[in-house]
Amino acid sequence: MRRFISACLSASVLVGLCVAAASVAPAWAATVKTVRYRGYSLHVPASWPVFRLASDPSACVRFDRHAVYLGDPGSQQRCPPRAVGRTEAILVEPLAATAARSGAGPVAVLPDAKSAKSRDSIGELTVPARGVAVTATWGHHPKVIERALGVDSVPAIAAKASPAQVPARADAFAAAASRGAVRSDALNLGGLGFDTCSAPSPADMAAWLATSPFRAAALYIGGANSACAQPNLSADYVSAESAAGWQFIPVYVGLQAPGSDCGCSEIVPAQAAAEGTAAGADAATQAQALGIDSGNPIYDDMEAYTRTASNTAAVLTFLDAWTTELHAYGYVSGVYGSGTSGITDLVDAQGTVTPDGAPFVEPDDIWIADWNNEATATDPYVPAGDWAAGQRLHQYEGGHIDDYGGVKLDIDTDYLDGATATAGVGTIDVPALPDGTFVSYAGKTYRLAGGAPLYVHSWAPFGGPQPTITLAEPQWQALSPVPVDGTFIRATGTGKTYRIAGGSPVYVSSWAPFGGPQPAVVVDRWNLQNISSPASHLRIVPATGTIVEGLPSGKYWVFGSGWRAETIASTSAVGVADTGLASFLESAAVTRDSLSGVAKRDPTLRVVLTAGANAPAFKSFVLELPRGLSFSGSATTLAERVIVWWTASGKPLEAAVRTSHGKLTISLAAPTRKVLITVASPAMSATKALAAEVRGGASSALTVIVDAINTKHESQALTLDPRTS
Repeated sequence: MRRFISACLSASVLVGLCVAAASVAPAWAATVKTVRYRGYSLHVPASWPVFRLASDPSACVRFDRHAVYLGDPGSQQRCPPRAVGRTEAILVEPLAATAARSGAGPVAVLPDAKSAKSRDSIGELTVPARGVAVTATWGHHPKVIERALGVDSVPAIAAKASPAQVPARADAFAAAASRGAVRSDALNLGGLGFDTCSAPSPADMAAWLATSPFRAAALYIGGANSACAQPNLSADYVSAESAAGWQFIPVYVGLQAPGSDCGCSEIVPAQAAAEGTAAGADAATQAQALGIDSGNPIYDDMEAYTRTASNTAAVLTFLDAWTTELHAYGYVSGVYGSGTSGITDLVDAQGTVTPDGAPFVEPDDIWIADWNNEATATDPYVPAGDWAAGQRLHQYEGGHIDDYGGVKLDIDTDYLDGATATAGVGTIDVPALPDGTFVSYAGKTYRLAGGAPLYVHSWAPFGGPQPTITLAEPQWQALSPVPVDGTFIRATGTGKTYRIAGGSPVYVSSWAPFGGPQPAVVVDRWNLQNISSPASHLRIVPATGTIVEGLPSGKYWVFGSGWRAETIASTSAVGVADTGLASFLESAAVTRDSLSGVAKRDPTLRVVLTAGANAPAFKSFVLELPRGLSFSGSATTLAERVIVWWTASGKPLEAAVRTSHGKLTISLAAPTRKVLITVASPAMSATKALAAEVRGGASSALTVIVDAINTKHESQALTLDPRTS
């Protein structure tokens, strides 16, 4: 229960902040009347209607109109489908009713805003001597409320939920995913939903579940402009209705665009980012209080506004921060907006940057308000390729009364092809996308091949920009890290074809071994040229344990840390061309004497280290490249690129590799006197064989033979820092 500070009203218990009034009472409030309820008196404008809820239980308690409501808001109140904004209004109800409701769940009569500012315009007080609780809201005329309640100033109340109710920001999404948050069985591949501004009673929901075509309902969970009382809404309500079979569309009615005509609390352009962040955090808090866990969507309700440069900038800055903050708490970000304003601005903002130069963070799902009476997710305001992967809701019919099972509700109607929520962990649609689909995530574009995203460096090879699907975080996480085995890809520019084995592309010089031409996904050549880049989602060599069958030879090979060795036949083997396999080192062939005959995998640097006649065996050493070359990549990619071989047997050695400032530090598990080191690096191109000995200084005890290095740097020495064990 939210309360005012006791100093603001004698004989009352109050908790909150008292702030100075911002205006005087308006002319329409000059004439007042006294309204009494259970011995408690109010002095309100004479023009205000008074609703006595005991005699009119269907009356909707709304705070977007001037009125006084007396009594306990009934579970059978009949509200409009949408009410936005707050003005001067008062609800007085029995204290026992609010206490009972608080005991049923953490959400009180009116979800409120987190920001403790006067324009959040809601507060509650209790008057124990009279046994009543008072909820008051105000808009531009707080003096009217002060006079009605007999207080010196009105309060602004912060969010009631404790921070402990919100999941930890840093790993919230990972935690949700580990509990199964990302599933493919969500009710968002088609169907109908409805929204009405106050949650219907359990009896009404049961009647509609049994007789109506609807299976999802909007829930207004909070926000600075949430206008309807919510006597039914609690964690128990959400849990019970979810178990009954309902899905939900959580709606947060936050700050509106500057200059809105709804009398709403508005975004302050200079504070838009901070306000969007606060709204996202508060929405997560309110959802948690209702038992709607991370992994679920929450939609910000951005009502229609006049599109001007300043209004658009303020709205987009707010929504960028909203999405970023929801993601930090592990929620899916949604935005409800008019097709003519908010949705149009979101479409135009795709691929743009914010004023600070960062990519605009798009919402995961959109909810299009376009009352065209077409029950479909397609809409003229949104291009076909935008938010196309099960990421749309469409409010296609405005306020009207529907009657199912003898229960009439005033609703808007929605077509669902986007994320909806349930109690506990969310259900997020992760549709399977076909190979060849262009997708975007975090400001970058990719093409799917074998279920993995391969980077699109330029649209030119594809004939210009193509339709692209923007992926939500769970959809991105559901993609394969590398293309599945057996996928054929063809590089732009060269037209060369490869088959994937263990995440690595193996060259296909002829279709003959595969029985003729096979379907291949055309991918940007950049991925083959930058194969070690994380964006390529390819491996330089097949993953350890990968088994392939050479074609047409029929020989089977197993890969281990970059090398391949002949093995027995396996039904799990991937068929690859023998000519393509020649690019990968064969363990039996790697010896000092046959170094010149080792098949070169371009690009590769090979170095042979031999201890001097009087020098002890070495166990660790540092390789430093000449200026202009570098060892790039993470420790994981380096482990794939650097292999240390024991030349006496041609077997790889167990070694640890670290990189720092152009140097490779290699530590062996045991001392040795001669090794071959192979380094595959995109910074080097093995275009010419070069033999050289590096002697002198600390390197005098070892002989270094550099077999191949970029000709641009062939005159520079590769330095060696031996460290004997």
